[in-house]
Amino acid sequence: MAVEEFIESGKIVKIDGKFVDIELNTTDACEECTAKLFCKPKSDGKKIITAIDEIGVSIGDKVKISLAGKIVFKMSFLLYGIPLILLVVGIFAGLKLFDESDNIELFSFLFGLVIMFFYYLIFHLLNRKKLNLSNMPRVVGRI
Repeated sequence: MAVEEFIESGKIVKIDGKFVDIELNTTDACEECTAKLFCKPKSDGKKIITAIDEIGVSIGDKVKISLAGKIVFKMSFLLYGIPLILLVVGIFAGLKLFDESDNIELFSFLFGLVIMFFYYLIFHLLNRKKLNLSNMPRVVGRI
């Protein structure tokens, strides 16, 4: 079975230890790309992605980076799928919890949003403390 892999090219703009910031070559396909989660847009419209340097690059080098498709799917599910599930579960739990209230729908919806907010808060705090290197793009070669 073939493994899906995203390959992009760009130029090294910053080096910070084993991490590098790469200015990506933007194309029309960027609008439909599912790996947008990893890109950080700059004010001038260019996209920056942080990757792990395993080959020893220098600022200005043109490189290729690789990101496994399963990582994009995993991060999409963690950032969109689970919060959606929590929102729906929170709404239904709120319907049971606030069944005596006059504004049952409003309170149920707000309850779902609060649960979703706490998920994002915990997700953010855990990702700041423990950077999972296996989920990051990697520099795979020079161009």
